[in-house]
Formats: sequence, C-alpha cells, structure tokens
Amino acid sequence: MKKTLLFLGLSCLSTFSAQENLLDTTYGQNNGTSDFAFYTNGQPSGGLQIHDTTQLPDGKILAVGVSFFARFTANGLLDTTFNNGLGYKLIYPAHSYNMVKPAGDGNYIVLDGSTGGQILKIDENGNSVSSFTTYSQPGDYMDMHIDADGRIYVIRKMSNDHRLVRLLPNGLVDTTFANNGEIALGSTYAYRQVKVNANNEIFIGGKYQIGQTNRQILVSKFDASGNLVTSFGANGHFLRPAGEYVGDYTRLELLEDGKIQGFTSGTFCNGNNCFGLIAYRLLPNGTLDPSYKNGGAFVLPIQSNSDPVKVKRMADNSFIIGGTGHHTMFALRMKADGNLDPSFGVDGKIITPIIGTGSSYVINKGFELYGNSIVLVGIYSIWYGAQTRYVGTVRKYFFSQNNLSAAEAERTSDRVKIYPNPVGSNLQFTSKDPVNGYEIYDMNGKRMMHSAGPVKNNSINVNDLLPGNYILKLETPKEVIVMKFIKK
Repeated sequence: MKKTLLFLGLSCLSTFSAQENLLDTTYGQNNGTSDFAFYTNGQPSGGLQIHDTTQLPDGKILAVGVSFFARFTANGLLDTTFNNGLGYKLIYPAHSYNMVKPAGDGNYIVLDGSTGGQILKIDENGNSVSSFTTYSQPGDYMDMHIDADGRIYVIRKMSNDHRLVRLLPNGLVDTTFANNGEIALGSTYAYRQVKVNANNEIFIGGKYQIGQTNRQILVSKFDASGNLVTSFGANGHFLRPAGEYVGDYTRLELLEDGKIQGFTSGTFCNGNNCFGLIAYRLLPNGTLDPSYKNGGAFVLPIQSNSDPVKVKRMADNSFIIGGTGHHTMFALRMKADGNLDPSFGVDGKIITPIIGTGSSYVINKGFELYGNSIVLVGIYSIWYGAQTRYVGTVRKYFFSQNNLSAAEAERTSDRVKIYPNPVGSNLQFTSKDPVNGYEIYDMNGKRMMHSAGPVKNNSINVNDLLPGNYILKLETPKEVIVMKFIKK
C-alpha cells in the first residue's frame, strides 16, 4: 500500500502550561505546531523520524533522519519546492542520518551514525556533491566537528574502541594527522563530542564509567598534531573526582578566554532536586573554575534526565539549551554565571506539554532560532502494526510575553475583522482605518496576490485561489495586520 505524507492532526494531549501562551499561533499547520506523519489506510503509521536539522540562509530548515532528507519552510511546513513538490526525499538502502552541519561552502555534511557509518556531503536540495568522496568505515559515529578550514573530525566507535578521524574537505582521510589520520582513543573512556578551537587544539568530552552509579564527567585535550596534552587536567584528562551518575549527552563550548563550558545530565547527590542538567566550567588548564557557580559545577533539576541535546552560545555569552524532559521537550536560557535568565519563557524555561499520549516516547532533536523565538524540533512515538513508530514534530515559541506582545501588535487588531472564514469568492473586512494595500501568501511563504492601492468596498476577490490555508496582510496608516483565512 502506498504511503502518503500528510501533516498529522494528532493533537498534543496538553496539560495546559503557561509556556503555551508563548506559542506563535501563525506558525505551522496547527496554531503553532506541525507534525510530519505517514498515513496507511487512513491511519497514522509513522512519519519523518527527524534526527537533526540545520537552518539555511533563507530561514528554511534542512532536516535529516531515518532514511530521508527533507526541507521545511520558515513557517513550519514541508517546502514544496524540494524534491519535485514532495518536500522530502526517501533514501534507500536504509541509513540513520544522525547529524547535519554546514560545510562552509554552501553545502552540508551529513553523518550516518549507526547503520554502518558514513560521512557524505549534500546540497540544500538533498543531492550528493560529486566532488566529495563519501567516507564509509565500519562502526558507530558518535559526533563530528567541522573546523574553519573545512576539515571534518569524526568520533568513530567499534565495539568499545574509540578513534578520532580527521578528513580533508573533499572527504579523504587526512593522513598527515596523528597516526595516518587517526587518534586511537581506546576503550576506557566513552567519548561523545569533539570540538576544535582556532589553534586547532582538540577537546573531546564524554564520561568515564567506573560502575553503574559511578560515571564521571570527562574532557580530554589533544594538540593540533593529535598528541595528548598531559598538562591539561590530570595527564590530559579532566575527571570530576566523585561518584556520580552522568548521562550519554556531552556538549562543550570553547570560550575566548580559553575556558571550557560543558553540559551533560545526571546527578551529583542523592535525594530530591539532585537529578537534571549538569553545567560545569573548566579553566584552560583543565581544572574546575572556582569562580563559576557552586565552585565550578552544579545540577539544575528540570524534568527527567534533562539531556542537553543542543546548545547555542548567544552574543551576550548566555546559552540556549534544548533537551528532552518527561514526555516533553524543553529549552532554557542560562546566563554566563550559570543562573537562568528569568526573562526567557517562564522563570528561564520553556517546557512543552506532554506530546502524543502519556505513554509516548518524546525525544528532543534540537532547535532553530528566529530572532526572539525558538522552534523546538523532535519526535514522538505512536503504536502502529504492533510496532513503535515515530512522528516528527516542530513547535514555535516566543522567548517571552514581551516578544509575543510585540508580534501580536503586528498580527491582530480589534480595528479589523475579516469574514466569511472559510471564504468562497469574496473576502470581506471591516476596518476603522483606511486599508492602503494588502498581500496574500500561501503557507509556504509564496505571495499569491497583492495590491499597493486602496481596497474598494472592503472586499478582495479570492476566487482564483486554490482551496487551502492562507495569510492575509492588511496595511493601514497605523499598523500592519496579519490574519489567517481558509479558502474553501
């Protein structure tokens, strides 16, 4: 049976939260959200299992996941200019594309992390770039980093043996690096992220698992040639010397003063308020920074394991962190001193309501920023055909009520009303002020109709529009009003 992709109307079973007041209701297919799902015989049977996204220069989003590439508009819909109108491209044989990053030349490097291991380059249309030699070696690929010269650093794991491989911008192994292109990292430490600074010094983070409840934070440093820097930490490694639980996600940010900001999840203690997001900061020598909160490391309880899936450093040196909560996704803004920014979301955090059903798996896969708003990207599970399947989902929130209020001032007004909605031929409006022009856009952001002059009789003939959802922008001397309407 052929599968057809639709925007799934599986609503989020919401326990209402204050954060939902921050939803941008002009975004997506369902008043602030979109779901990307397959239907079989009229029933949801899965969807685009998104694993990572990157924002294109025009605001569109390139997404990769389980055997697909896709492109979404800045409005949260499938981009119908991608792959002959489909908006997505299915890939055979199966690949689990876990990561996509800008290559620095207008193209994008994609990592296949767990179906045999593969590094490839694609353009914004999902086509392979022929000048790039696909790197394909056995193992699980944990992370990659692209430096300023376009070289690609890849953590590759085979069984418990970890290696760091450096590729040239054309995809070939850089045999001048370390030992014929590789650093042998061994099996003692579980490495999860690699970062390279402007001096080509290499920092690799992860965890050291001594026992089930004794997992220590780990950061190691190597020089530009791939040698362990033994003056860093203790013989090249920072290890927090205390029994603790540390999760699988590690996120490192390299600061201009040589300090290292790190994030993971886990606990330092027992009891209430011990488990959550771990934040820590290291001095350039690989020891905890005593000037940072709680002497260098602390736990911020959020929800469940609080894995930091994506971190973005902002211009004011704060950090926006997105992750997975308890059947939810979250984002928070942490100031440089480790405290939450109370002007972001509610008390520094945005936490979605429960997505799917209460028994669904919900996994955050990152976020994209648009000015003073954030699009949370993730997947949630459904049960179909005696199997767990996944649906991709996106949700857009304003950072704060102030941002929402400013947007609302340009979006709605008690001075203008439109009717009927849905409309057949003539869209009418009432306005307390003269309307000096209008524009009508489809949900992909394409302008369908416009007029730069006064609108006669407060009526717009939309008979030539195809049935569907549209955005109307009306310009008055006092404001620009944006409203949605439906053409039936």
